[in-house]
Amino acid sequence: MSDSPVPSLEDLVTAAYCALDDALSEAKVPCRNGKLLWRPGPAPEMDDREVLCLAVLQELLGYEADYAFFLWLTNNAVIRALFPKLLSRQKFAERRTLLTPLLQKLCQAFCALHDEGTPPFRSSIPIRSTSANWCAANNRRNASAAWRPPAIAPH
Repeated sequence: MSDSPVPSLEDLVTAAYCALDDALSEAKVPCRNGKLLWRPGPAPEMDDREVLCLAVLQELLGYEADYAFFLWLTNNAVIRALFPKLLSRQKFAERRTLLTPLLQKLCQAFCALHDEGTPPFRSSIPIRSTSANWCAANNRRNASAAWRPPAIAPH
């Protein structure tokens, strides 16, 4: 077993956000006034890119239950610092649902960016990533377990 360090939660969130930003650019999806899809009204308090990043993070960490994931989000100091305008659980779920049509477009963009024939993820399927494979190979456990309290970790 290697003594290589496991990436921090902040590094994971940063990498997910950057990958999403790259995919949005590749898919030619502009962000206007904090919105990735046109809808009336003022700019949202929490940018659509942040909502997508948290949705991807839920997939990466393997949370199947929205309640458990949101409980973890609201109680994690790193997440609260990175996303100070976190929405309520209901508003987050509504916004994530609104942004769901972008997933296919982003999957195609990820494929184009990485010369892969199949998308690296789809909704409700854990995302395959090089760092996740590295963690599994080197640690033989879920690297995200250190970031989740055992009482709310998904099974």
